Amino acid sequence: MKKTLMTFLLGIMAAGVSAQMTFTLNGVTYSDVAERDSKGFTTVTLPAGTNLSGLITAVSVDGTPVDASQVTPNPTTTKINYGELKVFTYDNRAYGFLFEEDVWFCGVFFSDCHINQGSGHDGTSAEDMSAIMTNILNMGKDGTKKVSFTTAGATNLIPKTSIVFCTGDLDQDKGNDDNDGKHTAFLNCTAELAKAAGIPFIFIAGNHDFTPDYWTGQDGDAGVTYGSTGGANADAQTISAITSNNTYWNNAGVFDENITYFTSGNNYGFEPNHFTFKFKDVRFYCANNYWFQKPYKKPGLLSSATYYAPDPIVNNLNTFVESHADEASVWMQHYPWLAGSDCNRWWLDQNDVGKYKTSSNSSAYGSGTSGIAYNDETSANTLKKDPLSAIMMKAAGKVGGKVQHFSGHYHRFDDRTYTSTVNGSNMVHDYTVAAPGNPSQSNNAFVVLFKRGEGVKEVIQTQF
Repeated sequence: MKKTLMTFLLGIMAAGVSAQMTFTLNGVTYSDVAERDSKGFTTVTLPAGTNLSGLITAVSVDGTPVDASQVTPNPTTTKINYGELKVFTYDNRAYGFLFEEDVWFCGVFFSDCHINQGSGHDGTSAEDMSAIMTNILNMGKDGTKKVSFTTAGATNLIPKTSIVFCTGDLDQDKGNDDNDGKHTAFLNCTAELAKAAGIPFIFIAGNHDFTPDYWTGQDGDAGVTYGSTGGANADAQTISAITSNNTYWNNAGVFDENITYFTSGNNYGFEPNHFTFKFKDVRFYCANNYWFQKPYKKPGLLSSATYYAPDPIVNNLNTFVESHADEASVWMQHYPWLAGSDCNRWWLDQNDVGKYKTSSNSSAYGSGTSGIAYNDETSANTLKKDPLSAIMMKAAGKVGGKVQHFSGHYHRFDDRTYTSTVNGSNMVHDYTVAAPGNPSQSNNAFVVLFKRGEGVKEVIQTQF
């Protein structure tokens, strides 16, 4: 009987779809929180913590105020509960409303756009990336579900994008996607669209955005070099693009706590500028390329670059995490933890034949240690993965005891858990996102369900 009655009421609402009942809400702007569902009722999504007592203060139908006492039941006196469909009748028409608490939000992760770089790098054209970004920003705005979550309490949620992330390798090498070295084409088809939509977009650098220690097996390309689209100048332009974008969103006031940076505190010249911020009661930790990227001093006319150990940066990260241990955390860097047959050489700063630049000072993380074997799993784990996982484990927001992490670089989807070789309870669940231009996979992004104060709840691959 109850199901029959509900079907009947929804049928009435559908028949009266041309008429609209709206409310004046206590402390909340109705137009910002209410949206007509495709089934005919209106979903009212209220900010977390909204007082439901006395929520509705006035009623209108098709923009004309009506006497609330003439509505059955009276919306200004009836008890509102989250998750309960309320049906109000006026002038022989029924109007359905579902009230929800805004504890959920969605993020979208993509990576390795390689704008205009060509098929050899699974490159994406600026036009295609613009279309992908537009679809991401518009997700759910038409009332349809892009993905369906299975997490309790979110199964009826129509996912809409609250924040977008790109985990590196933005375009052609050193930002030469628009022949200016400034990542202009990438920014135009991603960041500028996000600004216009008012949806925060955060991106980090990958190895194609920073000059690595070596590109190939040749001795001649060791260290950074001059050039408008290469070397130290290109690294500076990458950092400038990232920090300028961050500053824009800081000034937009969209974060609970603005972006701040982890630096060495030394006057090295080039800092990777890893950063953190808090959004909707979730802490995000973002590393440019990866957390052990070495700072360096730029080369002079007659001198080569000088590399330094990342120890001060990692130590500052550790201190910060310890003082924010109660905050749900989400982590990201360009390099995956496990995906890829040569994953460990990335963590050891090695090129395709194992060459790398040692730091000029001592390091607890192997940056000053010569003679590490090519793609050495033991060294990668002992020197970098194990210590980093220990730091990450200090923060809240784990799922099943695992830290939640997102990466790119591999160009393919992967989903694995790294377990520390020192402490088996230190685990990092790493989601590696495929390149949008990778032709061998049908999906090209992660849609991630977050819960305020708790972090990641569900991760789904999808295609935009």
